[in-house]
Amino acid sequence: METNQIEFKIRDLAEISASEIDNWANRKGSEYARSIKTNQIRNVFSHINLIKTKFRNNNNTYNDEIETSLVLLKPKLAYAAGRQNQIKSFQSFMFEIIDSVVRSKHPEKAIENFFYLVEAIVAYHKFYGGKES
Repeated sequence: METNQIEFKIRDLAEISASEIDNWANRKGSEYARSIKTNQIRNVFSHINLIKTKFRNNNNTYNDEIETSLVLLKPKLAYAAGRQNQIKSFQSFMFEIIDSVVRSKHPEKAIENFFYLVEAIVAYHKFYGGKES
């Protein structure tokens, strides 16, 4: 199956399969390994882990606090992309998947898939030899 960012505009992140998560993560991890430093992707991942911890501590319930934290990742990503042009593709993709969680009809499932997708991107980034410096 051909995957691209456009599909996130059409689809709810809660509706993607584990196979689609793996496909997107593999492609994006490979793409980002050529342009994004490991510490840059890890900085975003650390913020996402804080959101994941809040979500888990709230009995895996998506609420306004979780949504606010998720949406406020966007300015952090925009700042990073403004400082370093090579991050713009990552920033754009992250905006798409954040928006697909926020507009989801099943936000608990959507945010779970969001966590899986980001974790898989980090793993594939490392697998493909993500830039260290």
